Amino acid sequence: MCALALIVMFMTIIPSTTYIMPAFSGIIIWTVSGQINRKWGFLTYVSTALLSFLVFDKEAAIYFILIFGYYPMIRDLIHKVSFPPVRFLIKLAVFNVAAVTAFTIVMKVLLYSPERVLDGFEGFGEYAVYVLWGAGNLVFFFYDIALKYIYFAFFSWIKPKLNKKIK
Repeated sequence: MCALALIVMFMTIIPSTTYIMPAFSGIIIWTVSGQINRKWGFLTYVSTALLSFLVFDKEAAIYFILIFGYYPMIRDLIHKVSFPPVRFLIKLAVFNVAAVTAFTIVMKVLLYSPERVLDGFEGFGEYAVYVLWGAGNLVFFFYDIALKYIYFAFFSWIKPKLNKKIK
């Protein structure tokens, strides 16, 4: 599964997939956690994270490591909080801390110019960073909803069929 997630990460050579492929790779890694256990899922995440630096798009590797690689697995832990508004705030806090950290690393370590990072948001002027941040939160919200349905499909349809074939 680590190799499959890494192959998906290599697909970031296709323009505009800097955020999409790390998200798919995180879902692939999560299946290890769902099929075996969380310990193996995190081990697969760590190995994929280390190997993701071989990917051409270093920005995608950073987003995988800091946001998309582990989030599907910790989402299960967050859902143990029974009060939905608190659960939602925890999710937003996890995402925003990770997103700000990733953005800072991309700017400082990869030495990307603000213009490169904010490409396509020039029309918003001085508010471009806030619009990008808001758009990121909105996309994360939809990603979280998609994960809900992916989890349902995995546990309802895929996992039972896998377990039958394994036995």
